[in-house]
Amino acid sequence: MNSQDKRLLMEQWYRQYAALIFHYARQFTDHHSAEETVQETFRVAWEAVQQQEIEHPRAWLRKIAENVLKNQLRRSRRRSSLLAGPGVPPEDGRSEDPVDVELEYDGLVSRQDLHLLKRLAVDGFTYAEAARELNTTAEACRKRAARAKRHLRELLD
Repeated sequence: MNSQDKRLLMEQWYRQYAALIFHYARQFTDHHSAEETVQETFRVAWEAVQQQEIEHPRAWLRKIAENVLKNQLRRSRRRSSLLAGPGVPPEDGRSEDPVDVELEYDGLVSRQDLHLLKRLAVDGFTYAEAARELNTTAEACRKRAARAKRHLRELLD
């Protein structure tokens, strides 16, 4: 499938199914998060559509949306546990200072990339939120974060 055909197909699916996915997501989350779910669903679909033939796009897109919602829930729980964690004293009674991720890993990757990774992993930002803060696109943030993660893994292994 060439890029023009792919674009036309995705536009057609978006017109047909975006509202359906939004209403599905709205059952589980707020309006803003439901909109992000629709965006993320079609981003994932864009990447995957060329790799396989989609026989039932409605069911396929709804399944992607379900997985996106599950990921959002995991991020939310992780963020909540991180926020609740520092207030709870360690079991042995000693208090520990919270780790400053940017200080801990400074010099391993660029400060901008480290700040982006911290925003995504520790602060729980979405790519869209990080992109707004960094005045760039969500796709650029995703690619930059992937490169920085890969570089950090290589250095830490």
